[in-house]
Amino acid sequence: MSDPTVECGDCGALVSIQGDTPEHRIPCGACGSVKRKYSLTISTTVAVRPGMGAKAKRAGEKRPFIENVAVPDYSRDRGKAVHKDRVIDRDNDRYCEKITDYESGDVIHQCEEPLSEHQRHGSAKSKKDASDS
Repeated sequence: MSDPTVECGDCGALVSIQGDTPEHRIPCGACGSVKRKYSLTISTTVAVRPGMGAKAKRAGEKRPFIENVAVPDYSRDRGKAVHKDRVIDRDNDRYCEKITDYESGDVIHQCEEPLSEHQRHGSAKSKKDASDS
C-alpha cells in the first residue's frame, strides 16, 4: 500500500492537510481552492496456475475407466496452495497421487498402490449410517 496523497481538487497541486478540519479547510497555496482529491494505491499479487482434468468412459458404463487430474489445490495443513497430480486407472487397478509444494518443489505426499488397496481416503472413506447420527 502506498502513502496517501492529497491534491487540490481544482489545480492538482500537492496539498498539505496539516491543520485541515472538515469544518475549516486551509486553501490551496497555488489557486486558493479548498477542494481535495485523496489518492491511495493498494496492490496485491495473484498467482495463476494452470490445471487440467480428464475422464474416459466407455459407452454404457457409468464410471470412468481412467481419471487424471493435475490441478492446483489447497493444503489445509500447510495453509497454502499445492499441486495435486492424481491418476485413477480402474482397468489396471492403479492409484497414483503426488502432492507438490509450489514454492519449494518438495514432494509433500506420494502414493502409488493398487486401486483395490486404496481405502479410507477421500471418497473411499466409509459413510456414516443414518442410525449413527
